[in-house]
Amino acid sequence: MLDPSFIQLSFIACAAITGIVMWAGREVRKQGGTEAPAASKEFKSFQRLYLTVYLVAMFADWLQGPYVYALYASYGFTAGDNATLFVAGFGSSMIFGTFIGSMADRIGRKKSASLYCVLYIVSCMTKHVSSYPMLMIGRVTGGIATSLLFSVFDSWLVCEHNARGFPSELLSGTFGLAIFGNSIVAITAGFVSQFAADMMPLSPPPGESPQIHVGGYCGPFDVSICCLIACGLLISSTWTENYGEQQSAVKTTQIEAIKEAGQIVLDSPDILCCGIVCSLFEASMFIFVFQWTPLVTDPVGPKPPYGTIFAVFMVACMLGSRLFSLATQFMKVERVGQGLLAIALFAHAIPVLSTDNTTCFLAFLLFELSVGIYFPMMGTLKSTIVPEGARSTIYNLYRVPLNFIVVGALCVKIEARTAFMFTSVLLTAALVAQTSLVAIIGSGRNAKASYESVGGKMDDMEMGAETVGAPQEVEHH
Repeated sequence: MLDPSFIQLSFIACAAITGIVMWAGREVRKQGGTEAPAASKEFKSFQRLYLTVYLVAMFADWLQGPYVYALYASYGFTAGDNATLFVAGFGSSMIFGTFIGSMADRIGRKKSASLYCVLYIVSCMTKHVSSYPMLMIGRVTGGIATSLLFSVFDSWLVCEHNARGFPSELLSGTFGLAIFGNSIVAITAGFVSQFAADMMPLSPPPGESPQIHVGGYCGPFDVSICCLIACGLLISSTWTENYGEQQSAVKTTQIEAIKEAGQIVLDSPDILCCGIVCSLFEASMFIFVFQWTPLVTDPVGPKPPYGTIFAVFMVACMLGSRLFSLATQFMKVERVGQGLLAIALFAHAIPVLSTDNTTCFLAFLLFELSVGIYFPMMGTLKSTIVPEGARSTIYNLYRVPLNFIVVGALCVKIEARTAFMFTSVLLTAALVAQTSLVAIIGSGRNAKASYESVGGKMDDMEMGAETVGAPQEVEHH
């Protein structure tokens, strides 16, 4: 049985190690003489501008997570109904996400980030109605909003960073701070959503339709709406617009733009390998989210404190983000990717081999650490490998197989350990793809020829193996 005191000790240990790693990172940068150029006022101001908006957007997303299906259950829907709603969210992201990404490149990333706020507000508003069709609409709009959240914000950052002439080496620092702050935001959102849910009981307001509800599990979604409104206002008042497609005499339709982006991926080994890693790792991560609970629960004992376990996971993720920043002082980014995938594979193999709750818990901490390394690593790789002209489109193309795998895993009900056997296979394939990517970057090959073959302009690209492989020097405060 997993001892609650061991969970608390793990939290303290992860937090302490995170502090040590942060101190070590500062010392390494000082000795290397890299702190001064990274500390430019203009860059730090830009970094704060992006992170403020991004973390508010993520806070709105995290607020909803713990109560989506608790709300559905309180409305009397069955587990099967809930599963269908869940599949609808991933399915809509898979079906509409690519078109949304292409649209973002064409109409602008700032407008598309604002659209994220609007769509997610609509999704939150539907949670007040205990009507299955209305909730389904909310899942669809929420799925599309998720596609925007995980593609448009990164695309805006990369384009704006380059447009303002900041050194490309500093971009990984922003990605690292984003995942570090995201972990803090996730923990905070857990407490805030609990408080909002406990403020008043779930009930229909006086004189209204019995299908309309307020209070209770609707509370976190109302707080999320407020955050999304604030996020939209911040975007409109602080962000400038940037685009993917360049203005030219030849205009392409959205379908043509998607086809061209797909051709870029297929013709460019580095972009293809990057997409394989992205899809397989993140699919494994989502499957992990659905399956970790039973493996840390003793079937005959009391349930462990899931909220505390989640908090420990997030601290481990914070530790991973700081390890990324430290590791890139000594290693190439793509090599860091190899290491984290090996760690993730090891972590997912342990639940297949062990039935001990504590052992599985430690394995999951190791996986969350790899997640903290993964997101800044992948953000940095994509920023240098994926061409600017089709960035949002390609980012969403990467999510198509991801969502397909997750939807398939949800539709085929499998036991938790079988699920981890499957994710171990996915992570093995991801590690092979990352190893291939390391070889491609080492050989100096990139996506230049592929992008030019479909009419891209090389001045839109931040390409080159030298950029990807360079040690990253960042200022964290």
